[in-house]
Amino acid sequence: MLKEEKVYILKDKKLRVEIIQLHHDTPITGHGEQWKMVELVTRNYWWLGITKEVKQYVEGCDQCQRMKNRAEMPAGKLRPNKVPERPWQHILVDFIIKLPVSKDHDLILVVCDRFLKMSHFVAITEKTTVKGLAKLFRNNV
Repeated sequence: MLKEEKVYILKDKKLRVEIIQLHHDTPITGHGEQWKMVELVTRNYWWLGITKEVKQYVEGCDQCQRMKNRAEMPAGKLRPNKVPERPWQHILVDFIIKLPVSKDHDLILVVCDRFLKMSHFVAITEKTTVKGLAKLFRNNV
């Protein structure tokens, strides 16, 4: 059945989704946004609610959602960190985790000073509390 020289698609959900998929998931169209897909599909096909169904398909496309451009301002130019003027003014703290157990310890606390390029390594366990970690930090660093 034709409507204004376009193929009219009856209420067949599977067929409608397949038509949208054929226009959307091809390398040529490259997962286009909603209005591009509506334009492509309506070149040859028509049915009531076509815009709504195309929108739902595009919004549900996992690849489109992962690759979507974000409407955020650029972060700006990178600025280097200030160089510390004295030792232990600026430190970096990290953990080395999931180590084999050795003398009841399975984790290493790493503390680095940016000025002296000096590092401290403290063996701890995963069960160490925040309070215990603060005491270890005070006593070892």
